[in-house]
Amino acid sequence: MTVRICLTEEQRSELRQLAQEAVGRVSERAHFVLLSDQGKDVQEIAALMGYTAQTVYTWLHRYQRRGAAALGDEPHSGRPPRYPLLVLIVAAQACMSPLCYGYVQGCWTVRLLATHLRQHFHTAVGLATLRRALVCAEYAWGRAKLVLPKGRDPQEADKLRRLDEVLACPDATILSADECDMHLMPVIRGTWHPKGRQVEVPTPGQNKKRGVFGAVNLRTGQFLYHLADRKRSVEFIAFLADLLVAYPAGPLYVLVDNCSIHTSKATLKWLQAHARVNLVYLPAYAGHKYNPIEKMWWALKGEIAANRCFRTLAELDKAIRRHFRKATPEGNLALINSLVVRKACTAGNGQPTMACENQLSMAA
Repeated sequence: MTVRICLTEEQRSELRQLAQEAVGRVSERAHFVLLSDQGKDVQEIAALMGYTAQTVYTWLHRYQRRGAAALGDEPHSGRPPRYPLLVLIVAAQACMSPLCYGYVQGCWTVRLLATHLRQHFHTAVGLATLRRALVCAEYAWGRAKLVLPKGRDPQEADKLRRLDEVLACPDATILSADECDMHLMPVIRGTWHPKGRQVEVPTPGQNKKRGVFGAVNLRTGQFLYHLADRKRSVEFIAFLADLLVAYPAGPLYVLVDNCSIHTSKATLKWLQAHARVNLVYLPAYAGHKYNPIEKMWWALKGEIAANRCFRTLAELDKAIRRHFRKATPEGNLALINSLVVRKACTAGNGQPTMACENQLSMAA
């Protein structure tokens, strides 16, 4: 067997680089070709490299036909999978909640899924293999999210029609109102920290909360709020009375959800005696969609409560007031921008007097 290879300078450079960077067996094949280029025959190369002459001849012949690409390893079929339908089975089972199969868990873990496959499909696979199957089935590990019930308010059409009528009223003051709780217990959010040194956030010795009543003017961006110890009908009625003082003239429309304090007998009785205040009830299960003030609470909790512990309610109250003191009407409108706000910003001026605004915002 006689094979003699003559290389160009470019081919020699390519093979030298391959000999330096490739794995050992591929590097040695590159040396077969380089030695042949130096004038050595197959027998000499075989004796020098510790291979049989047939092996050296095979790789030199492959290089002659296909170049340096032929010196690499061919794909190996490997051992056939033990469970060839594993990915399909995993995809079919994982798409259903564990509750459907009688488990008490609400979500799948690799260990629970492995137990399920072993019991119902007699498929015993390791956890690492199951993780790879989940990835192949286009599943990913991540947190679940909370969603509102999928039920629909039977009065949704009528409520939306009423909402459109109110938003189109040019002379009315339109407020988006709601309540939230602020706790001494910190809201835990993600943060950057050195590897291996998780950030520690202290907790209060005893958790307490502060109720915050708020209303934002959809046309001017003015925000009015009231701090209270509790969130009952009596506190909500007091807040509505403060809104009457802040907006002394014209009809006053207040967008609210269907919370019990908004529909209680005490609230309805007070509304009958104060005809200028009109509560506009939003569709159930859709308060976040149609009530722009939810964005105000999101910003409040993100700025002052995330990863931060307050020792007393007085400290918490101070932080809440400081947050709202920095807010501007323009910034509020940008924050709550939505279809509801854009519909309301057509005409009218529901601006409260400055004296009434200060009186209301400092109430506790």
